Amino acid sequence: MVKIYRTIRNNWKKSVFGAGVISYGINYGINHYRMLQMMRAYCEEAVKYGNTPACSGQPRRITVVLNPAANKRKAKKLFEKYCAPILYLSGAYVSIVETEREGHAREIIDKIDPNTNAVVIAGGDGTLSETLTGLMRTRGELCHIPVGVLPLGQTNTVAGAIFGLTKKQDAIEWMAEASMAIVKGNTKPIDSFRIEILKNEDTDSNEGKPVYGIGKVEWGLGRELKRRSESLWYLGPLKKYASLVFPGTGLHTDTTAQHHSRGLISAKLRYTAPCKGCSACYNQRPDLMQTVSKTESNTPRTSKWWNIISLKNRRAAQTHSDSQTDYNTIINEDCSTIEEKVINTSDLCVTTASVDADNVDEDTPHILLKIGPSVKSQGEIILHGMKLFKEENSIVVDSLKAKQIEIRPISSNEKDLLNVNEKMTEDCLSIDNEDYEVRPIKVTLLPNSVKVFCP
Repeated sequence: MVKIYRTIRNNWKKSVFGAGVISYGINYGINHYRMLQMMRAYCEEAVKYGNTPACSGQPRRITVVLNPAANKRKAKKLFEKYCAPILYLSGAYVSIVETEREGHAREIIDKIDPNTNAVVIAGGDGTLSETLTGLMRTRGELCHIPVGVLPLGQTNTVAGAIFGLTKKQDAIEWMAEASMAIVKGNTKPIDSFRIEILKNEDTDSNEGKPVYGIGKVEWGLGRELKRRSESLWYLGPLKKYASLVFPGTGLHTDTTAQHHSRGLISAKLRYTAPCKGCSACYNQRPDLMQTVSKTESNTPRTSKWWNIISLKNRRAAQTHSDSQTDYNTIINEDCSTIEEKVINTSDLCVTTASVDADNVDEDTPHILLKIGPSVKSQGEIILHGMKLFKEENSIVVDSLKAKQIEIRPISSNEKDLLNVNEKMTEDCLSIDNEDYEVRPIKVTLLPNSVKVFCP
């Protein structure tokens, strides 16, 4: 023991390095063993579903839309290692289609097997938005095919909201749990939104095809810092903070007093209040129309005389008639009332209650608009950016709920509104972390329009 002590004391640098290597090896071995045991448990559970005979005699058909470029090209390897074994052992017929370029997921949906029982998105929020856009454009805004979300991207906001997980939790367990949810087949409806480009302020006509999403629409400092930090990947963990200091973010170019007085973003909002359902919005809500049609189809028939005198069937018929709501008779004056508001802010975010768990409204579906503070100097940009990185709630200074929101960027001179698109070509907003050119847009809530697999 004395010799060992003297050796360590005389070679303390090597000893410290060796102790670090041994500690890392032991920790790696323990984590690897725990991961193998966890995957074994999930696979054994999936085999039970695979050994269960199917009611229809045919296995489930699952189409997986895999984005191999997601998560710095790690998505394919992660899928094959932690997700695919669970899906295959469940006895389902799994068809994997890989995306080859941006926007390819929208084209893939047009060519999938019409007998597909589920569509699984293996990627991040951007892949989910593209696939969802393809589904809703081709098969209607009320998505009847269950959608599975595997958290294989860099940003997995929607998957985190569905499974109630955070980035600090085990990513492997997250992926296995999402795969197991698809095997079990538990589903729930969540809200989505439709985004349309508006031509001008005088008309409500739209331009081009709509884009659909579930997560967030972001515009301003927060999104610009994320985009800038991605280009500074070579700085490692310091890339976020370097994006606040280094020039070239597009946020430090305009230093005029007029710019500081207005804030980073100036926009005109037009929005309508949330509505549970009325005659004005009935024809615009596919979920309400489907609810009524289901109620009508499930109403028991009482054409036979013994059914008419049956007390049980009479009570059932009365229950169905009471549950059916005639939305054409409901009048809500606030449903069609348009309110206007001009904002000057550094951040703007539109999200659904399905993703923003702190603002869930069970009675009235809505989209939530979060408005950040207006920064006026480089120092405020740095302080505000630090809060954004920490995801503090204090960055929201105002918010409003609506069922439909129009966002029209405005310039310092009202006469330049027609040329606003030319002045903001370098600016961009993101839809589920995919960048788009800043244009006047209309965001419309689609309540309970997407059926997703959940725990």
